[in-house]
Amino acid sequence: MTHSISNKQRNMGDSKIENDVLKVAPANLTFKNLAFEATMNDRSKKEILAPCCGYMEAGELVAIMGPSGSGKSTMLDMLAMKKTAPYSGEILVNGHPRDPELFRRIASYVGQDDHMPAHWTVREALEFSATLKTPLEIGSRTARRAAQARTEHLLDVFGLLDVATTYIGGTQVRGISGGQRRRVSLARGVAAQASILFADEPTSGLSATDAEVCVRALRTIAKEQNVLMLLNIHQPRREVAALFDTLILLTPNPGRLVYFGPMASAPKYMASCSHTVPDGANATDYYLDLVTPGTELDASEALVSAYENLVAPDVARIVDKKAETKGQTAVEMINSRAGDGLKPRCCGREVRPKAFAVPFHLQLTTLITRKVRITFRNPEAVAVGIGLPAMMGVVLGLLFQGIGRTDFGVPTVMFVFIQLVMVSLQSLPLMPGMIEERTFMKEETSEKLYKESA
Repeated sequence: MTHSISNKQRNMGDSKIENDVLKVAPANLTFKNLAFEATMNDRSKKEILAPCCGYMEAGELVAIMGPSGSGKSTMLDMLAMKKTAPYSGEILVNGHPRDPELFRRIASYVGQDDHMPAHWTVREALEFSATLKTPLEIGSRTARRAAQARTEHLLDVFGLLDVATTYIGGTQVRGISGGQRRRVSLARGVAAQASILFADEPTSGLSATDAEVCVRALRTIAKEQNVLMLLNIHQPRREVAALFDTLILLTPNPGRLVYFGPMASAPKYMASCSHTVPDGANATDYYLDLVTPGTELDASEALVSAYENLVAPDVARIVDKKAETKGQTAVEMINSRAGDGLKPRCCGREVRPKAFAVPFHLQLTTLITRKVRITFRNPEAVAVGIGLPAMMGVVLGLLFQGIGRTDFGVPTVMFVFIQLVMVSLQSLPLMPGMIEERTFMKEETSEKLYKESA
């Protein structure tokens, strides 16, 4: 009896730890005087994004909108710490400067393109990201169970349970649809246990229905797990726009703010600027018409002036106040995921987490497992990597049978020459696959899933 109670208590403890791991620490994002200038070929400077301020709270779904050239992608990249060129301004997470080493542990970035192995299944794609982002401080067994639980939950939220065992697919492999591939990429970003998720045009190329499914799933995760999500989005339909909490609206030449605030309050604000949304019109389409220079409804300069005079001062004051409010640091956010009783400590102090959630040996075994699976599922890869060399070896062996027992001469030279040629050319059929895998590696290592050496 005592033994069964002990097991029950242990299972309840494991369940609590797994639930804690499925949650993420809240993160508020603040930016002040954020600006970017590009250096042209003649070494002149071109202003891409004028200085701007803003703040976002944990659990918000934020839309960054604007016409081409308005700097919305530039803003997203700077906030996501993806911009390699120098830029000016201050970006704070919970009132603290971003930690260059640990920021990728608390933030995730999903690009426009869906780069994944064609012979990967949907469930394996999510498990890969979840496994490499679940800290082992909670114990390897519990970490594995937590990653599996997180994967199943995300498959359900993103509507992917029915295709969980289906291949991702590609140009030569039949798999899931384009909309489902986009949802898999977004789900992988969420599976990485990020407190902040950045997504660059997640609905581009999708049907209106697929776009709504994607954004609705992201909103569910944002509210359920208190994740801050920033999406660079282009002309969403009204049902999709209504899902966003906050709208950041930009106008081009250079990129300047014309609205920053709740999405639901945007129509009232535009009406106060003498631009009432017409009955039956899509409000976001109307906003873009207003802020696009050269259109019939162009009111970009008037809206910029109104924002700078009426709204910007209040936003700047709130930003200053938010910057002074200190929340958890990146170290505290990461350590809090393991639960209060499992935080790594040394001499009574919390140990600084590493840039990668799991050790090198787990990164290596996870990558080897993926490589073996996708190789043996691909008949062409098996034929090129194993079948062709074996066949060439047999043919060469038959042609030069007994060459080692003969005196050195022309046959020996021919044998050595053919061997060298085979070694040199044997890798050529593998080059397309290696180039594709390099793309996967660049994206995944930039998200700190594993080291390049793995």
